[in-house]
Amino acid sequence: MTGVSVRRSAIRFRRAAGALVLLLSIGCIAASAAEEPPPLAPSLAEMVPVLRPATENAAAQPVSFGMPLLSFWQAESAFQAGQAAEALSRFLDLAYGAPDDERKGFVWMRVGDLLLSRREYQQALEAADKAVSLSRGRFLVLSSMELKFRIYRALRRMPEARQVAASLLAQHYVLAEPVELLAVMARADASGGNLPRGLDEFRRAIAAARSPEEAADLRKEREALIDALASIPALREAAEEEEEAEVKGHLYLVLGRHAARMGYPGMGAFALGQAARAGGERGEEAARQLYRLEQIIASRPKIVGILPLSGKHADIGFAILTGAEVALRRAQGETSDLFFPVMRWRDSAARPEEARREYEAAARDGTVVGILGPLTGEEGYSVSMIFGPVSPPVLYLGQKAIPEKPFLFRFGLTPIQEARAVLEHFSRQGAKELLLFHPTNGYGEGFADAVRTAAKEQGIVLSKTVSYDPDTNDFTEAIRKAVGSRAFSEHSGTKEKGKAMQLSVQGIVIADRWDKLFLLASQLRYYNVYLPMAGFSGGISDELIRRGGEAVNGAVFSLDYADALPGPQGDRFRKNFREGMGYAPSRFEAVGYDGATLLSEAYRLESWKEESRPAGVAVREWLPTMKTFRGVTGLFRFGPSGEMYRDLSLMRVESRRLVPVAE
Repeated sequence: MTGVSVRRSAIRFRRAAGALVLLLSIGCIAASAAEEPPPLAPSLAEMVPVLRPATENAAAQPVSFGMPLLSFWQAESAFQAGQAAEALSRFLDLAYGAPDDERKGFVWMRVGDLLLSRREYQQALEAADKAVSLSRGRFLVLSSMELKFRIYRALRRMPEARQVAASLLAQHYVLAEPVELLAVMARADASGGNLPRGLDEFRRAIAAARSPEEAADLRKEREALIDALASIPALREAAEEEEEAEVKGHLYLVLGRHAARMGYPGMGAFALGQAARAGGERGEEAARQLYRLEQIIASRPKIVGILPLSGKHADIGFAILTGAEVALRRAQGETSDLFFPVMRWRDSAARPEEARREYEAAARDGTVVGILGPLTGEEGYSVSMIFGPVSPPVLYLGQKAIPEKPFLFRFGLTPIQEARAVLEHFSRQGAKELLLFHPTNGYGEGFADAVRTAAKEQGIVLSKTVSYDPDTNDFTEAIRKAVGSRAFSEHSGTKEKGKAMQLSVQGIVIADRWDKLFLLASQLRYYNVYLPMAGFSGGISDELIRRGGEAVNGAVFSLDYADALPGPQGDRFRKNFREGMGYAPSRFEAVGYDGATLLSEAYRLESWKEESRPAGVAVREWLPTMKTFRGVTGLFRFGPSGEMYRDLSLMRVESRRLVPVAE
């Protein structure tokens, strides 16, 4: 805080304190009178002393009607005159010697303020706590909290200062300085990892600034904060959520510069392009940097990522392409080839027509090695309609079925692959009858169809298939329908802990996302349904493992990637990713890592690099000879006619962690 704002705050506080002392003095006189005065105003009525509960020998003691007025006035006069030592001594005498009443809150607030000026912060904080607890009037309580805010700020305890500042703003404290409080909240949130909220608070502080100079100072502080950022995830998240175009462009500019320096040119070019479109002075700077970067990478072979980078699937698209960038950076470090492939990021916005347009442009480029994406079934179908015999290979990542064509690979897991793996597991365990739960949406219906097909292949009977609304949180009726009304009624009346409901089925399959799976599994256990459980890759998450406890312990899931999967590829991937990005990767980063690694391996063939034919055509010819590719998401096998097969893993939840299923 600047010296001007400190002086302004002190003057404002002293003026308010003078008025408050006058009111408190009136309360003291009223308290010493023989009869109770009528309240002058609601706030003054709050200041009438309340006698404390009587002790055993209260009858033998004189009744006290509050602290002495003269001593109180002398202490406050010394405070107003700037005689800090004398004021502190007198207020301490009142704090420890005068009888308790609501004025004690004000006395302790003065003690805390004086100790703060002496930089005795811990003692000041204790005094402020006493002021809050002893104050009865709302204004006194908030004034004491404002003192705590100043102490926390002096101690640089920013989380606590932020909490008190937010409370003062929410309570509409009349002496609050919104700019000062919002600025502290912004600094605390930005340094604490919540950059989007911090930037929002900076924007509110600038809007509330009392002068153009103060607003300019806050803008400079915000700009310095953004310029100092070096976290790719934080920059990207903040840029996505930022509403102000100028700030959004600044965030993307810093992200683009940082990504290019780190060796992620595709990410850098995408971010600089976003910054250039934001306009303004920084937009012009971003355009110049983008031009220089494009000159460097224009002639290099390319892997084009056509994925949603805006809208509801943007997080998935960004994660996949981030994994791809890490893969290419690692691979280039192992070769001296100056013309190693680079990533190009293209935003499909999850729109089929946009995915098709980006694919057409990529397919015309002879330097394109292959396509990573698209993501959704609608996008995949749109691309498949124009996929031809000389098109670059496409690694389609969606789960929905699309027309099958050579070298149009279904790179992600499909519902039928996952269902077969899960049902084969149940079959090996001797299960003959299963229950199936699924929501009535595209995800649930797709997996339900796959489970029915896989069950027929394994000779397993689905005794009940129970569907429910995707927004369901109470699964009582779904469970009743699954187990039968009679069995449900017999057990729901007692719900004796640990007494399992007797059913003819040997297992449960839940085809839903992790949050609904968690609720359903917990409620099944509540109704004493203890059966082996299984789900799919969309239903497993770190949050489910952490929160699920006994409800999901022993549950089996099909998936393509998990930290617990053994193997040197996974260990190397996690090491490379943490070194590059600073956080642990998910299955989406793993998919991007494998896709980019596979396509870049194709480029390493020296036999066709100097030929004039398009790179994508050469890769199509080479991939069948590759036969197998082992990545961090599994083993991929290639057939002679452009087909691809892949395996997956089964993992079991045991004691809040995932372990491989031993078959």
